Amino acid sequence: MQNAYYELLKKYAKMMTEQEYPVGEAAKLMIETTEGVFATKDGADLSDLKPDDVEKLAVEHLPLARKGMSAMAFSQTPYCQECLADARPFRASLDDMAQIIGPAVYIADGRSSNDKAGKSMAKAFKHSSGALVFRGVDKKGNGVGYTITAGRTPYEAVVGMTVLEKSAEITILADRIGGAKNINKIEAQLMHKIYQKKYSKAESSIKKNEVESVQAESSVQTGVSNNLAEEPKTREEELREKLCQYGKKLVETGLVQGTWGNLSIRLDDKFMLVTPSGLDYNRLTPADMVKVNISSLEYEGDLKPTSEKGLHAAVYKQRPDVGAVIHTHSKYCCVFAAAEKPLRINDPEMQKIFGTQVELAEYALPGTKKLMANTVKAMGQNFGCIMSHHGMAACGADIETAFDNCVKLEECGRMALGV
Repeated sequence: MQNAYYELLKKYAKMMTEQEYPVGEAAKLMIETTEGVFATKDGADLSDLKPDDVEKLAVEHLPLARKGMSAMAFSQTPYCQECLADARPFRASLDDMAQIIGPAVYIADGRSSNDKAGKSMAKAFKHSSGALVFRGVDKKGNGVGYTITAGRTPYEAVVGMTVLEKSAEITILADRIGGAKNINKIEAQLMHKIYQKKYSKAESSIKKNEVESVQAESSVQTGVSNNLAEEPKTREEELREKLCQYGKKLVETGLVQGTWGNLSIRLDDKFMLVTPSGLDYNRLTPADMVKVNISSLEYEGDLKPTSEKGLHAAVYKQRPDVGAVIHTHSKYCCVFAAAEKPLRINDPEMQKIFGTQVELAEYALPGTKKLMANTVKAMGQNFGCIMSHHGMAACGADIETAFDNCVKLEECGRMALGV
């Protein structure tokens, strides 16, 4: 049994180190199981975990974690460390942080000399799935410590780490354009509760069964291919494959974290294919793509389509020239979304695509008709828009063009911020 837990920890420890930033010397991963709590050892190389790098702790439950949480990721990512150095807690200015972390991330006093450290850390986690933990000061007088993110699965804990680091970076970068604006606390709490209860239920259920899957995989043999010629693919089959392919490309290029963001392709005048709700892009197959009626939003199959299906449908209704739509929480565009600012386009080549300005869609809660209407209005006849406190949306005549516009719009955001 311990070998299965090792395989699980190895998989997600590697996921931690595959980010574009270092995770620090204190990086660690813990999981709570029916057999007890297993963790990576201090100083272990998380990029290449060995069986001896995993230990069973002398506790039955994870420390501090809220009910239902069974995994924790410890890290020292750069921008979270910068917030610790400046003693700067921050509130959610984007819906992805509100959903997976909560309304705010606080700084807990975790110094060994503090006899109330446990209470401080418990308070920081009371309404949040992440916290910055202060452990002392360096020679320059800056605060130092680490970040903890908790989740129902190791996947969720690691995604929480990426979302929290991105949120810290956005909070800092937004100072360049007037500062990030916070999401209403009550709305952020509501989004967090909905996420915990509904949004990521499908992926969470899959990830909770990973230990059994790891064990089962060793007994599965690879089938031998026959030499029969494959039937020609239908147009729908080809588009399902493309949608799956570009979902993975969004992850590879860092334009989405976890399951945030969604894609669609217009199938014909009546139907569109969209990504399903709350599933990891890296495990999606063409069969997982959901066929949705553009007019009624009724869908086929057991998987639920993205909650933003109405937004995609609205773009197709307004823009007969559009064949694909992508909504992402990409970092640099998210700075403008957090600061509630439109994006000025100064590069002449980019102006040929987006004009001189990419407009800002007014804020509305995720999945609502108001968000759909606001986004379509801001998009207009352009090929992109900034979605206040959400991210951005880009479109094109086909999925290749929509993806290219998505990448270019993020580059426009980077150039405008001067980074």
